[in-house]
Parts: sequence; C-alpha cells; structure tokens
Amino acid sequence: MNVVIQKDTFDIVIIGGGMVGASLASLLSASQPQLRIALIEAQAFARADEMHFQPSFDARSTALAYGTVAILRELGLWDLLQQHITPIAQVHVSDRGHFLGGVIDAKENNLDAVGYVVENAWLGKVLLEHVQAQHNIQCFASSTVTALTPQQDCALLNVKTNAQEFLIKTSLAVIADGGDSPLRKSLGIGTQVRAYGQTAIITNVEFSEPHHGVAYERFTADGPVALLPLGESNSAQQSALVWTLPAAQADQILALNDADFLIQLQERFGFRVGRFNRVAKRFSYPLQLVLAEEQIRSHLVLLGNAAHFLHPVAGQGFNLALRDCVCLVETLREAIAEKKSPGDLTVLQSYLHKQSLDQQITIEFSDKLVRLFSSDQLPLIAMRHLGLLSLESIPLIKNQFIAQTMGTAGRQFRWKLDEVNSASVGDEEIIDSCLRGSDDESANNSEFDVIIVGAGLVGASLACTIAQTDAAQNLRIAVIEAGSDVQHFSGDHFDPRVVALTHASQKLLADIGCWDDIVAQRVCAYREMKVWDGEGTAAIEFDCAEVHQSHLGHIIENSVIVNQLRVRMAQHNNIFLIQPVAVAQVIPAQAEFPRVRVQLSNGNEITAPLLIAADGAQSKVRELTEFSTREWEYGQQAIITTVRTERPHEFTAWQRFMHTGPLAFLPLQHNGDAHSCSIVWSAEDDLASELIALNDEDFCARLTSAFEARLGRVIACDKRYAIPLRQRHATSYIQPGIALVGDAAHNIHPLAGQGVNLGLLDVIALAQEIERALTRAIPLADYSILRRYQRQRLASNLGMMSAMEGFKRLFGNRTLAVNWLRNTGMRQLNSVSAIKKIIINTALGVS
Repeated sequence: MNVVIQKDTFDIVIIGGGMVGASLASLLSASQPQLRIALIEAQAFARADEMHFQPSFDARSTALAYGTVAILRELGLWDLLQQHITPIAQVHVSDRGHFLGGVIDAKENNLDAVGYVVENAWLGKVLLEHVQAQHNIQCFASSTVTALTPQQDCALLNVKTNAQEFLIKTSLAVIADGGDSPLRKSLGIGTQVRAYGQTAIITNVEFSEPHHGVAYERFTADGPVALLPLGESNSAQQSALVWTLPAAQADQILALNDADFLIQLQERFGFRVGRFNRVAKRFSYPLQLVLAEEQIRSHLVLLGNAAHFLHPVAGQGFNLALRDCVCLVETLREAIAEKKSPGDLTVLQSYLHKQSLDQQITIEFSDKLVRLFSSDQLPLIAMRHLGLLSLESIPLIKNQFIAQTMGTAGRQFRWKLDEVNSASVGDEEIIDSCLRGSDDESANNSEFDVIIVGAGLVGASLACTIAQTDAAQNLRIAVIEAGSDVQHFSGDHFDPRVVALTHASQKLLADIGCWDDIVAQRVCAYREMKVWDGEGTAAIEFDCAEVHQSHLGHIIENSVIVNQLRVRMAQHNNIFLIQPVAVAQVIPAQAEFPRVRVQLSNGNEITAPLLIAADGAQSKVRELTEFSTREWEYGQQAIITTVRTERPHEFTAWQRFMHTGPLAFLPLQHNGDAHSCSIVWSAEDDLASELIALNDEDFCARLTSAFEARLGRVIACDKRYAIPLRQRHATSYIQPGIALVGDAAHNIHPLAGQGVNLGLLDVIALAQEIERALTRAIPLADYSILRRYQRQRLASNLGMMSAMEGFKRLFGNRTLAVNWLRNTGMRQLNSVSAIKKIIINTALGVS
C-alpha cells in the first residue's frame, strides 16, 4: 500500500506541461518571480542540457499568429524561436469551384509576416528549456494528478509519481491537460460538444514549386484544405497539411498508399503549388467543438484545450489559449498587488470577464467559418460568396478579418513586472480623495467626478443611467451642451428626425424612468419589416410573430425622447447641466494633476478624473484630443422629411434598395391616424440635389415612383432636409481619462437605422463599468474601467458597421453576377425561418 505524504506548498500549480502549460509557467515566472510555481506533466522531461532538435519532415506544426509572436517577444523567447520558423508572407483564402477569393498580404499591412509556422517539437523545446531555467518553477515529470480537491482556502492535489504518492497544497490549480482532460471529467465539469462529423488529416507534403511563404486555406465541398509553409526559405517546397474531410471519407483517404493519397489531394487542392510528390506520416483527429461548461471554480481554472477545443480551420486554438494565459497572468498580477489570493473566486471571475469577449469572438469565428464553408445550402453558399467578395473589396471587413486571424483584434495586455499601472496604491488613495471631493461647503464647484460633453439622446441617457445608481449618489456629474434648449415637441406636426428604437434601447429608457412618459407623448410600434431589391425581384419580410414579440421596435421623434431625458436629468440632484457653452480646450490628466481639465468657451474651467465625449459625429472633444479615425465619404446625401400616403402604412417599416441608395418609409401615427411616414432617402449627391430642388408635388410624384407606390400615392410632404453621409469610426474609443460614445465614436450609414441603438448600447456598457468601479472602490481615473468598456463595444460596433458597409456596397453594385447573387441570397434567406429569427433577435438586441 502506498503512503501518501505531504510534499510541499505552492502558490500556483499547473497541471499539464504541454505548450499551454509551459507558456503559462514562463509568463507567471516573468511577471511574479516571488511566486512558487509547480508544473506537473505525465510525460518525462528531458533535461535542458539533453535537449536536441533536428527539423523533421514528419513533424507536426503550429501556426503562430502575429499577436502570439508579440507575446513571445515580450517573454524574451523570440530570438531563439525564430532560428527554426517559417514566416507567412501571404494568406490566400478561396472557395473551390468558384472564382472568388481573398488575400491577406504582409507587405500591404507593413508587416514582416502575417504569422509564422513552427514545428511543435522546436516550440516545445524552447518553452521547456525556459521553464527549467527559472528558479521559482519546480517541474514534476512523469507525474499524474490522481485527485484534485478544492478546499475553502486552497486546492489539494494528490500526485502520483513512480511508486510514490504525495499531496500538494496550492492557492490556484490550473488545469491544462488537453481536450480530453481527465481532471475536468473527475471534477464533474460538463462540456458542450458540437460534432462536425469531420476528421482532420494532418501531415506534411512536398511539391514541385516554391511555396513563397504563402499559406492556403481552400474550402471544398467536403471541408477545408490548409497548407502552411515550412522550411526556413521562401524557396522551400514543403508545407504542413491540414485536410478536413467527412469522417467516413477520411478513413478511406487514410487507407490509401502515398501515391494515391497525393492524387486525391491534387484533385481537391489544384495546382497552386505545382504537383504534389511526397507525403509524410499521416495523423488523424476527429473534429468537434468542445467547450467546458465551467472554466473557473474557487482555486481552479481551466486553460487551453481543456477549456475550449476548436476546429483547426483558422489555426486559432493555441493562439487563443496563449491570450487566455496572458490575461490570467495580468489578472493575477493585479490581484496580488491588492493582496488577494490568486485562487479567490472573484479574481478568477474577473479574469473570465476580461477574456470572455475574445473567447466568444474567436470561437464563433472558427465555428461559423466551418459551417459556412461546409454547407451546400443555397443561402449559405450565397453568404460565403458575399463574404469572399467583401473580403477582397471592402477594406473595413478585410481589416477586421485580418485582425481576427492575426490575433490583434483584442485588447492589449500589461502583464510584465517592470510595467506599472497608472497609479500606485498610494497614488490611488490620493486620486480617490480628489475625485470624491469634500463635504466641506468650500469645495471647489469647478471639480466634478464625471464630465459628459453633449446633452443629446446619448449624452443625456448616459448621465441619467450613471446618476440613478446607488453607488453614484455622491458623484457630481457635469453635462456640457453647446446648444440652447432642445427643440420643443409639438403635437401638431411630426419632427423631421426620428429614431427606430430596438427592444434593448427601449429597456434602457424604461430603466432610466422615461419610457412611460415618452409613450404618453407619441410613439409608433411597428410589427413588420419588408425589404426588397429595386434592381430585381427578391424580397425579405420580417414579422414580430416569428420571434414571439408584440413588435419589432418603435419609431419615435427625436425631440420626444430628448425632452423627456432632460426632464429626468433635472430630477437628479447630482447632475449639473451647463449650457449653452462649448468646449474650447481639453488638457489631459498629468502625473502632477491626475484630472482632465476642460476649458469652456465662457472662460471657465472644470475638471474631473473622467471625461466622456457624447458630442456627435463632429465631436469637438475627439478633435481636441486627437483621436485617430478611419473615415470616407459615401458620395450620398440622406433626404429626410415626413410624408402622407394614400393608404395606411400597416405598422410596417419598408425599405427598397436601389443602386443609387436605399429608400426607407418608417411608420408614424397621431391619434390613430396611420397614413404618415418618416422617409430616409439616401441618394447620390447629384440626384439628392435634384430632388431637394423639386417642388412638393413633383417630389411626391418622384417618391411614389421610387417607392413603387407600395402605399399608393404620396400625397403630401413636409420640409425636406439633406444630410451628407459619411462613414467614420475612431480606431480607439479611449485615452487615459477620456472616452468616446455614440456618434463621437462611430458614425454609420443610416440604411438599417442602428446608429442611435449602437450609441445606447455604448451607454449601457460604460455605465455598467462605472458602477462596477464605484462599488469596488476603484478610482474613476483607473484606465481599466475604460479598457473594459472598449473591449465590450469596439468589436461589436465594427461588426455592425462592416455589415452595413457590405450591404451598401452589395446593393450599390449593378453587375449581373452580383445582382443574381443578392437576389438568390435574399429569396433563399426569406425561406429559412431559423436564420431570419437570428437576424431579427440580433437587430432587436434580445437573445
């Protein structure tokens, strides 16, 4: 009978000495050299002085994303690693049997490489050498954790090595023992599994032409075929192959001899690298998406394949796992500085919250890529053709795809010991006392806790949302507005500007306490949406009944909402509205004065630790603080006005797409009369000028024709306004002490009416982060508040903007092939209720 003895106590124990476990150990050692770290691995480790490396044709390889390389550089391992790596100069994505494709080129993006390919044996050797050289890491090789028991203040590990068993006590146990994790199973942590019915054949191949550093991702009817360049020269003629096939077909291919295997590969892949003439030993892996239902418990965290096992189609598995590692190390560093236990559940919850968006985007990116390119359904074929067309022709979409594949789309981490946060503990106490002010009557009235510039719909909503939280009752919130009082709401005439509010936006206004009063003024709920192609015959119809809702949204005049928000602002004694006054200068916080200074046009100056710009698309704050933006003109103007139609609007939102721009009819009602609509007619500049110049009768006739008389004749119109259309997006929403929200951060084409709703989602996210900081006594000057806000909103807004840009370009194209593609896609999409439900729920902001 073996005797179990107490062996040792460690701060952190990592179970699994593979690439993820060794990477985490190295990162922890560099960030927190005072910690005692144990690395437990079931296989034997060679000693550092016994390790030898010889490149092998049979070796398996890993693609390192550009973001991963940046982490390895910081760790100090890149100089050694790059002795045996292959740079990827270009990534070529294509769909077999179709002419569309996309290219990601390093030179076009001013990079040395898009990514790199490294043999697993070399990466493992470098990592293990580094681990064994660290004085605070103890390695237990040929050892197995037979039991892991969480305790109130620690985790106990039963470890077996050879004939001996012993206990290890640790504050945090990290499970990184692979996709089939025995420990995960023993702890009763379930998994969500999506079987793809596919098998990946992994091997290396040699061919007749140089690879020139090009990686190929070729999608076929049976599954993707990926080639990753190998060899330390662009003239090398071999690549790592990941060939995905239906399981039964993969078994047949694996059973072939080498010559027949290469014939089958040649037929699937084509001759882009010449003729295949050699294949190495083949390995096969059944493919499935496996997600752990729990990634954290008290004193326990799962990493790598134990937490999420991905399809290899986009090569994201190890790269995501390494970002998880860095995020965990950063979180532990912050916790230890605050004298918290590394295994404290709140600490691990903070890690998971920080990293959840990156995980969600990456997992969905890989999963949807597989399903999109593995389907033979016509709607999905049309969607992937559109995706490849967009990848090649729309810079914003291409840049987002590049950022995701390169691992640069997420947040930047600060995990190293020699980097410091914006303030030390002592400094935080000083900052906190500054931002809280004083109860003394002599406190300077120019000092506030939050300054919001802009009292429009987004700025006023943000002020009310922050002010009403229990934690913010002692805050002083200044709202700066350059204009005079808002437009007076008149019940006799409709405003020219209206907004289409989603369910999520409605809930925010209800939470603020404005919704009932808005409804009492005037709103119009719409139940259906009908969209059709003016250059074809296809149409899509959305009905609220399809998602069991009473309506799809509400059309509301802008002045109705803003007036009620102003009333609500006046009811909060912690909101100070300063108007009419403009911002003249912004002086960022400095070490000697950790508050943002805002100089006003009336000569006064106010200060706060946090400045929020909600001052619209022409944001003065954004200009003064030199936020960089990506923007371009559409060469279109949006004509807005209110019209009266011959037939009632049927409480339906209507939209016709034309190559000159989309035309929307948005339903309005007054005292039960349903014959009025607000129109948004996006037209090319010359056409817009022509339409504005027409008299009312001729304009109504042109509008009736453009709308195909869906509601009969347009019989009257109010004054028309023309607004130039421009796409604008800040490359970052934040600077220390400064944040952008709403149109100040992102200004999109109005074709889907999502601009205001995106701004209100910004409000929800930022207000939640401020409330979280206040309840945890985190100073509002702490940059982590704004980083968390940006992580939530930047990727989501970019996704919506990319989609709108794609629609705009798709429907603005008059070529026969694209016309056929969009009409076929729309017809098929209209017949697939499941996809329509997803689209509706996404647009509504509900799950």
